[in-house]
Amino acid sequence: MMKRISTLLLMAALAQTAATAQETNPYWIEFGNEPVLIQQNNNGARQTLKFVAYKDDMLVAELEGGVGEVSLPVSESMVQTLRLESSTMPEVNRMISSGNYTGALTLLRPYAYPLVKFHAVPESFTQLHIPIRSLIDTLIRADELNEAYDLLNRIKLDKVGLKYSESAIALMNAYLAKENFDAAAGMTQIIPVQGQYAVNIRPIVDAADSLRAAGKYEAVIPLYQQIEAVVPDDVKKNVQMWLAYSLVLADRVDEATPMIDALEEPDPNERLFSLYKLLQGSRAHSSEDYGKALDLLTRGFVRAQTSYVWVPEMLYLIGDCYARSDDNLAARNVWTEIVILYPESPWSQSAENSLALLPPVQAVE
Repeated sequence: MMKRISTLLLMAALAQTAATAQETNPYWIEFGNEPVLIQQNNNGARQTLKFVAYKDDMLVAELEGGVGEVSLPVSESMVQTLRLESSTMPEVNRMISSGNYTGALTLLRPYAYPLVKFHAVPESFTQLHIPIRSLIDTLIRADELNEAYDLLNRIKLDKVGLKYSESAIALMNAYLAKENFDAAAGMTQIIPVQGQYAVNIRPIVDAADSLRAAGKYEAVIPLYQQIEAVVPDDVKKNVQMWLAYSLVLADRVDEATPMIDALEEPDPNERLFSLYKLLQGSRAHSSEDYGKALDLLTRGFVRAQTSYVWVPEMLYLIGDCYARSDDNLAARNVWTEIVILYPESPWSQSAENSLALLPPVQAVE
């Protein structure tokens, strides 16, 4: 029960972080609710409309003189009649190309912020979407990550094109690079994975590896639960194993045990056999049965290929089993192997940290 409460508290904290950012973003306060002038060419009859909102799939335009509003139903054909006239983007693109992100943002913010409220308009209205995505991508390049986070939380990513998801994934990876794991976990919660957005699953699963290595188990569990519901049957078993494994790491073994016991052990020649042994071994490790854990993990390791993403993680636990059994030499050898063979893995840093805690090697007399 306490673990469920911890999960809810984490999600509440992430939601509060996003809400606080939205309330304090000065650029949104200054520009976000500004109207947008859009020219409509309807069979040769041109008029410039002041659009103020997008509600219920309708563009809301203010009537001349501010005496009222009119709602226009949005369709692909209607969008083709709209033009957003501005000379801003060519200069913005020139600045971005030259690496002048500060200058580009100075031009983009007053231009693109008012467009964000119309982000659900069909993608064919490229004049509207390109400035929004340019603003987000430039913020990421300029290391203005929290502002990009704020904007992406204002956009319904499951209602817009995949290019927005690509920007969200880029921000998630930027947070991971800075080891801001809580913010990265928050990004995984808003990136859609259903339907056409299934292409987002792979980078989210990759992010989960980093989050697990950072000990953010409670953030990873809902991530796998979300993915499990949408992946095809041929990969569902893989996701179920990672979910059960994360529950074990989060000390929620009672929840993980029925899942583990319900899984059929793969054939030793199958790829998932090694992952299954990692799952069993981690449960034994969690129960402080280090001898049993070492046996299970070693059996899985000898059947693994070095390219399997979980191998560094498996080696780390093997090293920990040795260390807890006071076989410091074996632990040192295994953890050193991770550092040498998998320097880009998040488990490499974990191995370096554990190596630093081992007693120094005694000189041979």
